[in-house]
Amino acid sequence: MIHSSHDAIFAVDRAFTVLTWNPAAEALFGYPAEEIVGHSVDILTPADRRADHREMLLLMESGARLERFRSRRRHRDGHWLQVTLTMSPLCDPADDLIGYTVIARAVSTRERLESSFQALLEAAPDAFLGVGEDGRVVLANTQAETLFGLTRHGLIGKEIDKLLAPPLSGEAVGVAEDDPHGPTASAHRADGTTVPVEVSVSILPTDDGRISCAVIRDITERVRAQERFMQLQAEAERAHVEAQLQRTQRLEGLGQLAGGVAHDFNNLIAVISNYATFIAESAAEDGLTEIAGDAAQITKAAQRGADLTHQLLAFARREVVRPRPLNLNEVVTDIEQMLRRSIGEHITLDVRLEPGISSITADPGQLDQVLVNLAVNARDAMPRGGTLTIETCDLDVDRDYAAGRPHLRIGSYVRLRVSDTGTGMPPEVIERAFEPFYTTKPAGKGTGLGLATVYGIITAAGGDLSIYSEPGLGTTFTLLLPTTDAQPAEREEPAEPPRTDGRRGTVLAVEDEPALRDVLVRILAGAGHEVLIAADGPAALALAHEHPGRIDVLLTDVVMPHMLGRDLAERFLIISPGASVLFMSGYARPALASQGTLDPEVTLVEKPFSKTQLLAAVQQGLERN
Repeated sequence: MIHSSHDAIFAVDRAFTVLTWNPAAEALFGYPAEEIVGHSVDILTPADRRADHREMLLLMESGARLERFRSRRRHRDGHWLQVTLTMSPLCDPADDLIGYTVIARAVSTRERLESSFQALLEAAPDAFLGVGEDGRVVLANTQAETLFGLTRHGLIGKEIDKLLAPPLSGEAVGVAEDDPHGPTASAHRADGTTVPVEVSVSILPTDDGRISCAVIRDITERVRAQERFMQLQAEAERAHVEAQLQRTQRLEGLGQLAGGVAHDFNNLIAVISNYATFIAESAAEDGLTEIAGDAAQITKAAQRGADLTHQLLAFARREVVRPRPLNLNEVVTDIEQMLRRSIGEHITLDVRLEPGISSITADPGQLDQVLVNLAVNARDAMPRGGTLTIETCDLDVDRDYAAGRPHLRIGSYVRLRVSDTGTGMPPEVIERAFEPFYTTKPAGKGTGLGLATVYGIITAAGGDLSIYSEPGLGTTFTLLLPTTDAQPAEREEPAEPPRTDGRRGTVLAVEDEPALRDVLVRILAGAGHEVLIAADGPAALALAHEHPGRIDVLLTDVVMPHMLGRDLAERFLIISPGASVLFMSGYARPALASQGTLDPEVTLVEKPFSKTQLLAAVQQGLERN
């Protein structure tokens, strides 16, 4: 049997001399029996393992058998063999140990692959578990022992559901689709703690059934990094929103200040311009042409001041607007030629209008002002030429787009984008770009009200605007205006101005500015009207009670102490129901507007007004009676 065995079988005495050697040993090690029998077995053993054999002999003296351990042995030609050895004590008839027997077998390819596979598992940086069809662990590596805090003996046979939650299912367990920042799998350790993990699962068919191979990665550090990143991101977003809110509040405060200043300046300019008119008329009658010319210059200067106050009121969102449904493409098309003339031939105007865009509600005159201001700014930023691009399109603003913009609501908008290839702006200039009177242009080259006006017009229309710019790379203004379902309204033809030399009547004029009261009396009385003058609402109502039925027109300022103009008008009409009411103000919007528009029944004389404008409005009121 020994002679015919496929396994190498040989015997060694206590002095490690080979006693017997079968043909399979000859085939495995290359030594014929006559060359090795009687010689030391050490010729087969690596020098560093010979001492181990001495210890093995001591074990076998106590009756032990050494079952299937893997080792190296030298072939006759000098190369090393991977073999599996089984060693048993060799005793004489008296049971005294005289040596040992060895059964040797070359390690098969499968065994080598299994060994490599096990080594690969042990070298893997992640924990590995093989799970049988009964849901119990059948394979584990050293990393799994470390992760779960259990020995391999404690892992083998344990139910996987007690180690991982949720249980293994499908191809993979890991990051949830709706929560990209956090794992959905946890590993339960022996000490009761849990560890966030990412699990990848593949199926391995075997002779004993399907094994689910789970690679389990501890992602504690990743989760901590994600949490820190989310925290930093939230802090950055919060800081951005706070900065935006502070900027908006700063602009709101500046708007209130600018509106109040503009109100007072409009009164002063009205006085200056009308007295200049009185001087010019008197000088013309007396033939004093030089004085008349000087007065005309005063009038021109007052008009420039009026233009500035209108820009202030636009920024402060206090200017009276007359919005209507319109198509932004038509507004751009109508003003395109004027813009080309304004920017000069050295700059190319590229207009890109998306067909069929939605309607918006806005004052077309104000949109013209926005386009002109942005075009002029772009021209000044491109002294050596460049390209100015105007684009329109529809845009749906979702939650992500609106993030970081406190006043931008989710919904449908028309986007107007105005871009240039000019010098650009640094961040500190962008931060203050919409502030009134802030300008980087040389003295005398700009008022600093252009972008402030744009800001006021767009925000008053319920829109939003932003700037993207980098020094040397140009600037892009993005303006969003909310859409409306209403169709664009037809343009109204300007009505013929009413005559100023028609009916005469009694006018109750109410104005809290003393100098302007004198102007009103002089203009109205000079035109033949009977004038009753009051400094505030209570005084005006007292005059109305004193002259019941005689007053044809109430001409009242809007913003006054003690009583607003609208409240005065309501109480006045109870006393004189047949009279007309005219309002005058350059700061009328807070008191007269509803939904940001001028009420249809309101007739407004905007300050600063001229003599002609005032008399035309009064005549219009008389004709309504």
